[in-house]
Amino acid sequence: MRYLQSLISIFLLLAATAGAGSFTAEMDVDTYMDAANASQSFSDNDLLWATSVGGEPAKEVYLSIINILGSQGVFDPEQIDSATLTVDAAQVERPGKITAYFLHGATFDAATWSDKEDYDNSVSSQTIDISQEKSYTIDVTDIIKKAVETCTEGCPYSIVLVAEDDASVAFFSSESSEGEEPTLVYDTIE
Repeated sequence: MRYLQSLISIFLLLAATAGAGSFTAEMDVDTYMDAANASQSFSDNDLLWATSVGGEPAKEVYLSIINILGSQGVFDPEQIDSATLTVDAAQVERPGKITAYFLHGATFDAATWSDKEDYDNSVSSQTIDISQEKSYTIDVTDIIKKAVETCTEGCPYSIVLVAEDDASVAFFSSESSEGEEPTLVYDTIE
């Protein structure tokens, strides 16, 4: 009888924590787009540039995420406990602020400034200050919650990094052999 009670207790404990975990999302495409080179694609570059000139974005970083939220049992935005995007600043030409935004849809490796999709400026991270070449962590919990709300069943989404305050920063891409590529990690609760 004790064996049966222990087995039932273990089963109930496993069932209670089945949805909880920590997951690293896989990037499909990481690229940037440049207003000065509006018809050129930069998906093969070692660096991803986020630049603002005169208070207006001139280069934006697009990170297309492979969406497997549904297969991980994440169907409700409230299941997302936290989410962080880690990026390594490779060059800081002009320090300043960077904000991450949600984009419903994939970003393709041939994407250019001329045909880029508009990100949702109502769903963003807190702004972070980039001042030196090092690793930075951005809290993107609200963005991942929006991804769950918008496309649990597998539709793609992207995270867009936008510079403010005339900042000009380059982050290592997945093509780089020197630094770490952008990494998205999210923790779930049941």
